[in-house]
Amino acid sequence: MRARFWTTVAGLASVAALVAVPSALAAYTSPKLEVRQAGAVVTIKASQAPDDDATAAVLISAPEGTQLTTTQAPGTVLGTVRALVIATALGGAQLPIEGQVLVAPPGAVPAEVVQACIGEEASAATWLLALSAAGQQLSLPMFLLADPTAIAVCLPHPSTATFGAKLVTADFSVSGVFSPTRLGAWVAFWVPWNATGDAINAAGTVASPAAIAPGAVTIAARRTGPRGAGAIVTGRVTQAGQARAGATVQVFGGPRRTGLRRLGRVRVSASGTYTFRARTGTFFRATAVAVTAAAPPLCAALTSVLAPIPCVNPTTNGFTAQSRVLQKRR
Repeated sequence: MRARFWTTVAGLASVAALVAVPSALAAYTSPKLEVRQAGAVVTIKASQAPDDDATAAVLISAPEGTQLTTTQAPGTVLGTVRALVIATALGGAQLPIEGQVLVAPPGAVPAEVVQACIGEEASAATWLLALSAAGQQLSLPMFLLADPTAIAVCLPHPSTATFGAKLVTADFSVSGVFSPTRLGAWVAFWVPWNATGDAINAAGTVASPAAIAPGAVTIAARRTGPRGAGAIVTGRVTQAGQARAGATVQVFGGPRRTGLRRLGRVRVSASGTYTFRARTGTFFRATAVAVTAAAPPLCAALTSVLAPIPCVNPTTNGFTAQSRVLQKRR
């Protein structure tokens, strides 16, 4: 049943990945995807609320045009993973898990496990999450699909999992696999287990997208204060050309273009603008820092593509952007 479901989801993922942009809700509404990319390293955080239904499977589709490198030798460490699960067999204790993402050796994942998760889909690579929790070693397979480009993982029902584990958060990175994405959307399709019993609730499937988009900051400065010693520094922070509220801007200044020192920081307004009053300085530069944030327009753009699968908890990536150095106007 799970494998047949992937066939349907794969087609939706292929279409969803074509949309590049910075709800109808079911009972299973908390799943969220966050993606960061720095050069060759992609970091993916998948999370859900502790009291939501347990997750049975997740398919994380990469943006359209993403290229794969899958020539890593078996046993290669691609990155790290940190997770948090609820150990239902240990009275509901929260159990932190850490480990590595490895390229699986041939035959390390039994054929029946592959069949149960991805069916007849051919995987471009098989990875293992080599985990350690409470002194016990665990291993969870992940499958990298090439058409469409996606990561698939299937999770056991808590009633059959070690410690009765129920996933809350998984934060993992892989290096040298995915080509850099300047603008696009990752989309995760989440399939829950039924609230009772160990059957998959395919009808409860939701999609959670995560936009990847570049950020930018502008700067302007004009003289102010006694004898024009100070300056009013203004500018705007944007992401994919849209105002990026909530970012923080650090302003640097000094008497020369080089050797600028940090003068202070200011919060960006809802319209993406900022204003900073500097007591002294002739030359100025701004650095904007934004963290991962909610991105409602992303679901609005994807809803018609994903229907009838509900779109929930859209996010956009954080970024650091730096302006040019400029001299204040006289």
